[in-house]
Amino acid sequence: MTQRVSGDFLDSIYPLIPLQKLAILSKLFQKDLIAALHNQHSPLPTILNPIHKLTHHQGFGVAVAIGGTNGYVSSFRISKKGIITFINRRIFQIPIRTNMEELFHLITKHVILVAQRRKTPFPIGIGLAYPLKPLLFNGFIDGELLEMSKERDIKDLVGLQVGREYHKFLKREYSLDTKVTVANDSICLLLGGKGVDVVGVVGTGLNFAYWEKRTNIAPLKLNTIKGFAQNEVAINIEARNFDKINGTKLRKIVDENSDDPGYSLAEKEAAGAYLYRIFNAGKDKILGKKFPALTSTDQLNDIITKAFAYPKNITSEQKEQAFLFAERIFHRSAQIVAVELCGILMKIGKTRGAVPVVMEGGIFWHARNYPALVNLYVNMILPEVIPSFARLFGSSRKGIAILARGV
Repeated sequence: MTQRVSGDFLDSIYPLIPLQKLAILSKLFQKDLIAALHNQHSPLPTILNPIHKLTHHQGFGVAVAIGGTNGYVSSFRISKKGIITFINRRIFQIPIRTNMEELFHLITKHVILVAQRRKTPFPIGIGLAYPLKPLLFNGFIDGELLEMSKERDIKDLVGLQVGREYHKFLKREYSLDTKVTVANDSICLLLGGKGVDVVGVVGTGLNFAYWEKRTNIAPLKLNTIKGFAQNEVAINIEARNFDKINGTKLRKIVDENSDDPGYSLAEKEAAGAYLYRIFNAGKDKILGKKFPALTSTDQLNDIITKAFAYPKNITSEQKEQAFLFAERIFHRSAQIVAVELCGILMKIGKTRGAVPVVMEGGIFWHARNYPALVNLYVNMILPEVIPSFARLFGSSRKGIAILARGV
């Protein structure tokens, strides 16, 4: 089979988004974003957070991140001049299935170690990579866990205030009475992003956050953050839910076998929790049933970088087909990311010149040439924009630290 025939065959099974539709989809994303901000029907929740560009206070604290695959705990210290120094960090894996008590014990074990068994109370900031309903509780920021995503499940925690429950747990189980603040991971990235207007996460999941002017939000929508009067509002889009992109046969298979069929449709063709499943859903037709199933999106990238450990019975032709299929999957993912990013840039009026965008996530920074792919498709949608993608070391941690000591 020649490469051209293979390309036609791929088009029938897993096509790219037609180039002429990319700009149309970005405008639809912008339209959904505006509708959500005006309390109209939209697939984008656009969760408002009672957070502004906080000033942070001197002192010690602990930053906790709970991601889609991994988590970490890191102690930090903020100087009089506002410089944040992280003292140490401990990384741990997020169980696919767990419950609130087990997760809290796992976190606390690492908190105690990085705090070096410090006896005086210290604030704890938590960045959570799952949908939250932000709340102001006793003067500090908390969040009610709305649902689980990214094929992870934490039983007994959905519907509860994460910070409040963890605070009660620490008092009961560890005799530690301290302040706990909680925000979505993309909001923490926005807080730590050195004044940038837009941030994104393309890793296990997919999301964007940005700063919105208060005057662009309907009064009824603003009622969700009563008592918060700042002129700028941090918006967590929950961009994974965008549903205007025509589905593919393989997405339908992955969606039907997911934990949330019918939801997170954009994420299911863009994020690491699902890309290898797209490959597995199509491999039998494209590569044959003897080709091994993948167990992670890292392996999908290994195919692209020619680092994949193929079984001996896999032919050179199958390797070439696997490369083309994997490449196609990453291209479609980058198209979706570009569509959403351009929709946000249209909304905030940044459609010309260099625009700094802070990005996080293993797919964005580890998948081969992924930033260049996103840039390619952004250029097709907004040719006068030059996105300046930055990975500010520790920006998410800095945001969590600011959250902990900035309220």
